[in-house]
Amino acid sequence: MAEDKIVTETPAKAFDFLIKAKELNPDPDYRYYNLSARAHIKLGQHFDGIHSYEESLKKKKDQFDLILYVADFYEKERKQKEALFYTKFYLEQKPNAKYRLYTAAILARQLGLESEYESYFQKLESDKTFVSEKDALQSSLQKNIKNKKWKEADDLSLRYLVYFPREEGMYETLILARRGRQSELLEQAYQWTTTVFLNETRYFTRYGVYLQEKQRYLEALALFRRGFYNLLKFYPESDAGEILFLIRQSYANLGKDRDTLAIDSLVKDFQNQNKLTAVELENHQITYRKNREYLLFCIHWFSNRDQTMANQYRQKLKDRDLEFEESEFLRVIGPFAALPQNL
Repeated sequence: MAEDKIVTETPAKAFDFLIKAKELNPDPDYRYYNLSARAHIKLGQHFDGIHSYEESLKKKKDQFDLILYVADFYEKERKQKEALFYTKFYLEQKPNAKYRLYTAAILARQLGLESEYESYFQKLESDKTFVSEKDALQSSLQKNIKNKKWKEADDLSLRYLVYFPREEGMYETLILARRGRQSELLEQAYQWTTTVFLNETRYFTRYGVYLQEKQRYLEALALFRRGFYNLLKFYPESDAGEILFLIRQSYANLGKDRDTLAIDSLVKDFQNQNKLTAVELENHQITYRKNREYLLFCIHWFSNRDQTMANQYRQKLKDRDLEFEESEFLRVIGPFAALPQNL
């Protein structure tokens, strides 16, 4: 009866029968929870539905499609910890599922679990089936891109990415193909790329620009900030002009006038950092004392000159982030929110 109510588009009434069913059997099997989940989801109560599906999986763990449904739901909701749990649950029963091994690796790295990330990728790379065909595959991908055969390039990239998970060209063609066909999965391609090339700057820039195009300015700022962090940590001799311009643009889009002015000042200090004095830098930072990028730059600048001062700025950055944690969604926004950004 409950199932009939769900099918006939009256899911709210299904719960009346589910309650009666549980009265008759206080410990129902997995089917009870599946019906409860379906009713919740039809009513738009998605998290309640997912929780019912989780109870179902406790009763019967080999519901493979259901495991993937729950894992994908949590991944879409940016709940990487839960998504990884169910991806691992699936891999316990299907240990050679390549796409899920890849997904587990991505989720693990976004959570800072580097050893798990590496072990998943090593398992994927241990399959040498297509190693001899790599050059021919790359040529085929480039040809599809050149001829604007976006779907073919997308399908080919996705099929072989799990065999070459660290091959930069695979990600380039995947992004181009999905942008060309205006795929809803373009953001997924950006997320994968920035995760695999986590220490780069350019991919965070490109992902951030994509988010700007979608007018998701606060998320774009989070990506650009990660790019600036990477630049200071891994490429300190690089020109920061582009990434700082994009950060400034994000602040302007968000109406943060004080931070916009701070970046104007920071650009000059970055360009003249070898001529700066400690007093000058401190005075500039005090003028814009809540700006995150200035604090990060001060840590970078003092790290090679005065560790005591560098540590003071580390504490200031920590205090600043604590103050703005809620307004900037610092611990939840974007797929890299769980990772540190302190030098």
